[in-house]
Amino acid sequence: MKIKAIGFDIGGTLVDYNKPLNWSGSFKDALNYMCENIGISTTQEKLEKAIEILQKYNTRVNPREYEISSDKIFEEILEKWGESKEKLLDSKKAFYTFFQREVTVYDDAEKILKYCKQNKIKTSVYTDVAYGMDDEFSLKDINSISQYIDLKLTSRNIGYRKPNSKGFETMLKTFACAPKEMIYVGDEKKDIIGAKNVGIFSVLINRSNETKEYGQDMTIRSLEELIKFI
Repeated sequence: MKIKAIGFDIGGTLVDYNKPLNWSGSFKDALNYMCENIGISTTQEKLEKAIEILQKYNTRVNPREYEISSDKIFEEILEKWGESKEKLLDSKKAFYTFFQREVTVYDDAEKILKYCKQNKIKTSVYTDVAYGMDDEFSLKDINSISQYIDLKLTSRNIGYRKPNSKGFETMLKTFACAPKEMIYVGDEKKDIIGAKNVGIFSVLINRSNETKEYGQDMTIRSLEELIKFI
């Protein structure tokens, strides 16, 4: 099998967020951090209203395949608080920053991406974002390796979340390759299902000792294992 392109998820695959996948447990702290940074006073009632809205759009609790914009979510919060929409951008930036403060790129991420670049293998990221996070925020997490990535797709710019096929089909079309000529690497069930639905070779990266069987074509512990395979 001649591999022409590889797609990567971001969180848990290229980047370590050092946070649970479900942000619910940190909503209160994140909202307090947001308010401190944009000069809004908080009350228990205001926090409860905002948490209710965030939980409604929490895809770990209420899965969906279509994406919702961050503007819709945070405008709803500001409206409930009786705050001006002029604080929208600063609100989003502060909220997302709370969760991105401890982001680190895995050491093996740069190694595999460099290898691909040197060997003329096209690379893409395709990731679902949290709470409609705009690309200007979500793609900051891969700034240090961005130069090695040919195509950057998110559920925000695609409009759909995995395992919907739209993002996977976009990678195939952009790189003009057949499904059998491409690999997609991710750490969750939706990554594997989405890739397999369009015939892309699915690789699960399992960085833990937990057993994960999602029907993947291959399981790896490190991205460097891909070098031998391709």
